[in-house]
Amino acid sequence: MAGRKGTAKVDFLKEIEKEAQQKWEAEKVFEVSASRLEKQKQSSKGKYFVTFPYPYMNGRLHLGHTFSLSKCEFAVGYQRLKGKSCLFPFGLHCTGMPIKPG
Repeated sequence: MAGRKGTAKVDFLKEIEKEAQQKWEAEKVFEVSASRLEKQKQSSKGKYFVTFPYPYMNGRLHLGHTFSLSKCEFAVGYQRLKGKSCLFPFGLHCTGMPIKPG
C-alpha cells in the first residue's frame, strides 16, 4: 500500500497542536486548585463552574451526549478566556464524590 500523498498540511497542523499542548502543560492552563485560588483573582474576574454527568454504562452513548458536553466545553473555555477562575470537574456526583462505573 502506497503512503499518503500531500501530508505536509496535516504534519504542519499536528506540529502546531503539539506545540500548543506543550505550552498549555508548561503554563498549567487547564489545572485549577479550587481550594487555593488567590483572593484577588476570585474577586476581580469572578468564578465559573460547569458540571456534566458521567455517562452511565446502562445505556448507549448518542449524539445528545456529545452535544451537551460540547456546550459545557465551549462555555467553560469562553469564560476562562475572559479571565474567570473556571472549574469543570468531569465524572463527579452532586456530593463531590467520584463516580465509578459498576
